[in-house]
Amino acid sequence: MDETSLSKARIEVLWRPGCSYCARLRRGLAKAGIDTVERDIWSDPAAAARVRAATGGDETVPTVVVGARALVNPSVAQVVTAVRAEFPQDAEALVGGVSTTGPRSLGSSAGWSAVVALAWVLLALWQPTTTWHLVPTLLAGVWPWTTGQDLRAGDRLAAARLGGAGVAGFVVSALATLGLSRAELLRGPTILGFSSATTEALVLAGATAVVVVLVGLLRMLRTPGGPVGG
Repeated sequence: MDETSLSKARIEVLWRPGCSYCARLRRGLAKAGIDTVERDIWSDPAAAARVRAATGGDETVPTVVVGARALVNPSVAQVVTAVRAEFPQDAEALVGGVSTTGPRSLGSSAGWSAVVALAWVLLALWQPTTTWHLVPTLLAGVWPWTTGQDLRAGDRLAAARLGGAGVAGFVVSALATLGLSRAELLRGPTILGFSSATTEALVLAGATAVVVVLVGLLRMLRTPGGPVGG
């Protein structure tokens, strides 16, 4: 059996059309060079039954079956870890040197924050008397949002990382807000009744960071794995 056949025999992705989580995981596995066999639960009743058995009765996807394990909505790193645990002798052929660190690195989160901050500066330079109310919320939320995409239940440090990302997002947004205010580039009107656009931007940034962190924590409540049902 060649490496591709071996991979497809050992790693199954149970998914359904229109599922954004499925699409992201499938892209991630393909980018990592991991071969799988994919089963659409809407057209394969047996695959749907296996998902229900693994999740306790619902059809949460993507569900990845690796040997005796079923991983519900896993990251690529979790799939790799499961393969190495289930098939230690064949792990090199199955996943090779794929890293088990999540794709949403600190650099990625900081990079997106920098892009949004730069966009805000350019908009403020262009129209300093226009209050770009959406931008401080985006700037505060992008860091915890990108961080939260690969955090799963069972990771003891996940909540701490997500909370730290929320703080980092707010700090970046606050620094940009105060910098623009000092440069007199936040001279637009408010829409929420605050005394200044600076105060409003800080409040919106803080509220957004809290909301995005809470959404991330709720998302992590999904169970990442369990025994495969018959």
